Amino acid sequence: MLLKKREELWREYLQNKSERAFQELVESYLPLVKHIAGRLNFKLPLHMDQEDLVSCGIFGLMEALKKFDPSKGVKFETYAAQRIRGSIVDALRQGQWAPRSVASKLKEFQRILWKLEGEEGKEVSESRIAEEMGISVDEVHSLLAEINKMAVISLEDFLLGKGEGMTVGETLSDAHSPNPLSEMVEEELKRSLVQAVEALPDKDRLVISLYYYEGLTLREIGRILGVSESRVSQLHARAILKLREALKKYINQD
Repeated sequence: MLLKKREELWREYLQNKSERAFQELVESYLPLVKHIAGRLNFKLPLHMDQEDLVSCGIFGLMEALKKFDPSKGVKFETYAAQRIRGSIVDALRQGQWAPRSVASKLKEFQRILWKLEGEEGKEVSESRIAEEMGISVDEVHSLLAEINKMAVISLEDFLLGKGEGMTVGETLSDAHSPNPLSEMVEEELKRSLVQAVEALPDKDRLVISLYYYEGLTLREIGRILGVSESRVSQLHARAILKLREALKKYINQD
């Protein structure tokens, strides 16, 4: 949609709360919803697909349109992105992705990964991990997908420094009641995060940077690195495990 046309719709909606303008604005921002849904589209539960994520995101977009206040000086796209993502993440949380049996395997996977990397001093293949765990490579890929999904619902906001969806944020004081101790802990947490990211292997650090800070999708990162989207997903999962381990005193992993 042309910028001028969108500006006209905004004026009509803000002045008259026009339903027609509202619906056209929703349609004009659908590409933003689809982009955010695409970034969160790791391996989904059987009862959800990409269109479900988009539908959840549209609810967030509509809420953003209703509550947006241009006098605050924040771009609508910035404000809406948080609402859209929050709506999708809420739906994913309700999916209860990781039952106890899976959580147990994830801990075993992490233990074996650290053990093998320590013994062999290099990146360990999925087939080597599968052999050590006594499971198939496909099962290892499923565990890596679960790790990525955990990151979506509990770590991405943490890496971005946003409160919504953060386990960390839930343990600190409410933002409307400033607390010097909470602020000190948060500053320490941020310093620890920077150190943890800098300590990652070069390729892992690049994946984290491109995904969380540059906003690229896994497919786009794959094109940059010259590897498949699946391989980027695996690199992302490994990096997340390393960061969670480095920051475990701040993150509730139960």
